[in-house]
Amino acid sequence: MLERMTRRRLEEIAPTLNERDHEVLSAVRQCRYLTTRQIQRLCFADAVSPAAGLRSANRNLNRLKGIELTDTLSRRIGGVRAGSGSLIWYLTESGERLLRMETHTKSPRRRFFEPSPYFLAHTLAVAECYIQIHEMCANKNPALVSAELEPNCWRWYNHKGKLTTLRPDMFAITNCGDFEDRWFIEIDLHTEAPVTIVEKCRRYHDYYRSGLEQKQHEVFPLVVWIVPDASRKERIAAHIRGEFKKLPRIFIVITPDELEPLIRQGVEGGPLC
Repeated sequence: MLERMTRRRLEEIAPTLNERDHEVLSAVRQCRYLTTRQIQRLCFADAVSPAAGLRSANRNLNRLKGIELTDTLSRRIGGVRAGSGSLIWYLTESGERLLRMETHTKSPRRRFFEPSPYFLAHTLAVAECYIQIHEMCANKNPALVSAELEPNCWRWYNHKGKLTTLRPDMFAITNCGDFEDRWFIEIDLHTEAPVTIVEKCRRYHDYYRSGLEQKQHEVFPLVVWIVPDASRKERIAAHIRGEFKKLPRIFIVITPDELEPLIRQGVEGGPLC
């Protein structure tokens, strides 16, 4: 276990970090866990080739690890034979403290814990969606206005006299010409029972009825459920249609390969539930 770094040591390290270092640290902090390949795609996309970007990402991450700002989990995606690109990175407590110190924020400290297989798989899947949206918007058509992960994308509303939290996996705003689209995104890994998904959909309808989002932005975001395959898509869509057939249609269920057409074409990419 790494020893707690003194503030003086953090103040000595801070001036040695460059803009790319800060970009990498911020990306890992926002996504919580990222593989080397994901970091390469998110922060080193300007390299002459993906291979060159991966080498640069490895050098950068290992240097940050050497000064105890990042570290890797013992497990890898795809196992040891998958190579260095499969390493899973997280921000150490010192890395968290350095970012808080530089931004003068007092956000709650995240303590490291060994994530469960499901938590890690879901976190990396959400990060993958986040990266894909950045990649498909790289040429500004559509343009990515904003992309937020939890807890920044959470919403609070009053339901039956009780303060309730809506917890999307992601919120994004894209812009194409004169049109702006808003998206709440949920990642399904085929691990939750349909009744659990329906219950979360019910909370979206509760938040819709609160009118808070519409009052602030005039529209309510489309709620996008991304599921693993066509069979799961039909099953979840059928449950949503059956439960909410008399309520506003604010959901769409898609497979991963349908995400880009949806983001580029809007709701023409598939039927609403």
